[in-house]
Amino acid sequence: MTHALLALLLGIPAGILPLRAENVTQTSNPPAAKTTTASNPILPGFHPDPTICRDGDTYYLATSSFEYFPGVPVYSSKDLVHWDPIGHVLSTRENLDLSGVTCSGGIFAPTLRFHDGTYYMVTTLVGAPSYPFNTHDFIVTATNAAGPWSAPHWIEGAKGIDPSLFFDDDGTVYMCGNASPEHKVHEKHRVIWIQKLNTKTWKLEGPEGILDAAPYFASNKLGSVSNFEGPHLYRKGDYYYLMLSHGGTGMNHAVSIWRSHSPLGPWEENPANPIVTHRTTHWGGLNCTGHADLVQGKEGDWWMVLLGVRDGKGKSPMGRETFLAPVDWSGDWPVVNPGPHASFIDLNFTPLHSLSSEKVSHDFRTDFQEKILSPEWSMIRTPAEPWWDFQKKQGWLSLKLRPEQLTELLHPSFLGLRLTDTSCQATTRVFLIPSGAGECAGLAILRSSSACWMLVVEKPITGSEVSVYEGIRKLGSLAVKSDQPVDLRIRVAFPLLHFECRKEGGDWKQILECEALALASDQGGRFTGSFVGLYASSRGKPSDNHAAFDFFEYSAVPLK
Repeated sequence: MTHALLALLLGIPAGILPLRAENVTQTSNPPAAKTTTASNPILPGFHPDPTICRDGDTYYLATSSFEYFPGVPVYSSKDLVHWDPIGHVLSTRENLDLSGVTCSGGIFAPTLRFHDGTYYMVTTLVGAPSYPFNTHDFIVTATNAAGPWSAPHWIEGAKGIDPSLFFDDDGTVYMCGNASPEHKVHEKHRVIWIQKLNTKTWKLEGPEGILDAAPYFASNKLGSVSNFEGPHLYRKGDYYYLMLSHGGTGMNHAVSIWRSHSPLGPWEENPANPIVTHRTTHWGGLNCTGHADLVQGKEGDWWMVLLGVRDGKGKSPMGRETFLAPVDWSGDWPVVNPGPHASFIDLNFTPLHSLSSEKVSHDFRTDFQEKILSPEWSMIRTPAEPWWDFQKKQGWLSLKLRPEQLTELLHPSFLGLRLTDTSCQATTRVFLIPSGAGECAGLAILRSSSACWMLVVEKPITGSEVSVYEGIRKLGSLAVKSDQPVDLRIRVAFPLLHFECRKEGGDWKQILECEALALASDQGGRFTGSFVGLYASSRGKPSDNHAAFDFFEYSAVPLK
C-alpha cells in the first residue's frame, strides 16, 4: 500500500502522515556491538518531559510538543541509546487543533504506557481557543506505537496538568496528576491526586488519594518544593511508588519519590530525597534536571529518562533535552546513577548492562524524492490544509507563499527540525521568482514568534536579493539573479549566527553575522527549544506563488 493511499484511508493529509521518507539519511538502531559507556543526551534538541514504556524487547519514548504539530513525537529503540522516530501520536486536525495557541502552550507532558496489547497516551491540552475549555486531559489509544491512534477520550474531572496512568496487577487502572488545592499555603502550592479510571467509560471513579506539598513548605525538607508535578505511579514488590518532580522546571528542578502499601496512600517519603537534582552543582555542565520516568529493562535492570539542559546556567538554544541514567533498585528505594555521582546525571556514564556502541549521529539530509514528509519535520500549530506539495517539480518540495509570518501567532509555511547542538548548520537550495514585494522564501531559525531569524530570497524594490531578518527588522542583504536557484546556509556557533548564500556551484558569501541570545532565553521560548528549517511567506498579502526547495541538509558539526 502506498503512503498516499494509506494517508487517504486514514483521513490524514499525505504530508502530515508520520512515516519516514526513504531517501532521508539518519540514525537507525545499530548492530549489537557492545561497550561499557553511553552518552547523553539520548535525544538532543527540544525533547522535554520524556516518558517511556517497553513492549517485549522494544522501548518506546515520547515527549512534549507544545505548539508544534504533529503532536507528541514517538521514538523506538532496542538498546535505550539509539532512537528512531516512528511517528507522532497526534497527527490529524481532528485529534489536535492548535489554532490560536500561544508559544509554549498546547500539548504538555504526555505519559506513554503499554498494557495487554494496547498503547495508551495521556496528556494535557493547554490554552487552545478552538476548544470549549482552557486546560483538559485526554487519552488516546493504539495497537501500534507508530499509530494510527484513536480519537481523544476527554477525562471529565481530571484536574491540573501532567497526567499519568498506572495499570495494577489486578487490572485496575489509576490516573494521577497535579492540581492546585482549594486552600493554598503558598503561591506554588500543588497536590498530587490519584484516582481509579474506568477505561470502558473513561470516567474517574471512587475515592481520591492525595500527596500534599504543604508539609514540605513548612519543613523545607526538599528545598524548593514548589510545583509538585510530573507524577508517575509504579509497583515493585509489596509497595506502590509515587515519583514526582518539584522546584519548577528551571534551576531548582528535582525528582523525589514516596511509597505506600496502597496506590492511594498514605505516603512514606524516601529519606534520601531528592533522588535527582543539579540545583546545588553544575555537574557535567548540566542543570534543570527533572520530570523523570522509570522503566524496567528487558534484562531486569531499571532506567530513568528525564529532561535536562546542557548549560550550567540553564540557558541553551536546544532547550530541555532527554537524558538517560541507570538506576539501582536492589534496595527499598531507587538510586539514580549509582556510584560516586549518585543523584547526578553524567554526559558519559557506565550502565548496569552493556549497550550498543555505534556512534549516534543526528545529521539529516533529504532530496525530497519520496512524496511524504518524514517524522523529523515539525510545523507551528495545526494546518487547516496542506500548503506543501511534491508534485510541482520532481525531486523538489514546493511551499505555498501564504500571508502568515513567523512573527505571528498563526500557522506559517514553516517546516523545521530540532536544533541538536550549539555548533551546527542548515543548508538548502531554493528557487523563487517573487511576484510581489512581500514575497520571500528560504531558511529560518527560531525559538518562538518573538525570537526568529530568516535568510530569504525576496524582491523588495527592483531586483532580487538574499536578505537577513530578525523578526520584521531587516539586517542586511546581497543582490542575486532572480532566474536561478540560490543556495542558502545558516551556520550556528552559538550565540552567533552566520548567514551565507551562493549561486549553484559557486563560493559561499557571508551576508552578515549576528548574536541570537534569545534562542536560549525563557522570553524566547519558555518551554520549547530552537528549530531550523524551510520557510515561505507573502507577508500579509494573498498570493498564488510557490517556492521550490531542491534539498535540505542539517549537520550537527558544521562542514567546511
